[in-house]
Order: sequence, then C-alpha cells, then structure tokens
Amino acid sequence: MAVKKHDSGGLVWKRIKLTTTRKANAKKRLLRVWQNEAVLRACAETPTSQSSGAAASGVSEKDSTNSQ
Repeated sequence: MAVKKHDSGGLVWKRIKLTTTRKANAKKRLLRVWQNEAVLRACAETPTSQSSGAAASGVSEKDSTNSQ
C-alpha cells in the first residue's frame, strides 16, 4: 500500500504492485533492521567492563603511533 494525494486534496491509500525491485528492497531493509536489532540485543546483554576500556585505549595508542 502506498499513500497518494487525492484529487480533492486529502490522502488516500492505493494498492501498488509488488515488483521484483520492491521485493528485493524490502528484503534488504528487513535484513538491515534484523541486524541492527541483533547488535542492540548483544550490546544490552554484555555489561561494560574494564577490559573493553583498556582495549579501546590500546586502539587509540596504535592510531597515534601510525600517524607519526
């Protein structure tokens, strides 16, 4: 369903054909949504610890030595 502007000025729902392109785009969109939800779930499950903070500072030290 798509929202189209009606002749009288309002909005109306119209049926649209599900083409192969629309179907492929919907699949890609769903995969992105599922991936985002999985990442959010994983982040919510793992508590932040001291080791992850140390790893992050190690990465920044590497970057500063490479840029010199």
